[in-house]
Amino acid sequence: MNIHARLRALRVASLCICGMVVASAAAAADTDSCTLLTPAQVSAAVGVKVGEGQHSAENYVRTCTWTPTASSDVKAVTLFSQAATAYDSGKRNTSAAGAKAGVAMSPASVGDEGYFLTIGGSQVSLFFKKGAESFKVSVYAKLPADKLQAMELVLAKQAIAKL
Repeated sequence: MNIHARLRALRVASLCICGMVVASAAAAADTDSCTLLTPAQVSAAVGVKVGEGQHSAENYVRTCTWTPTASSDVKAVTLFSQAATAYDSGKRNTSAAGAKAGVAMSPASVGDEGYFLTIGGSQVSLFFKKGAESFKVSVYAKLPADKLQAMELVLAKQAIAKL
């Protein structure tokens, strides 16, 4: 095989590998966050009845939001999925700059790895990863951080059970 034939074969092999990577990324992108928690699970975890989960956009299934059906301290609950590489990058960047900005990180026992991110002592989100995906659970409410963390941990463990 001459050099030109080898280069063509190398280009074809590269395109095939790139196609497999794109296909696997697209398959991972199809996780519908609304299928990972039921309204009953969310309601039980936050102590107020919520409606069906809604996607943030019609064709974007990675974010799901549940909102209470009546007035409550809880304003919304969200579950967001993304690639595990985004989790790693976010954790690294937050660790490096967080303390200076009033951001605290603490470990969370869920999935392959998890942590709570607390901003200003009252806004809490739980980030966790399982395999090639990572997730963020947030309960938006004016409640003490420890209560928000407890709610989010329950929801994360229920969501991960469906993966």
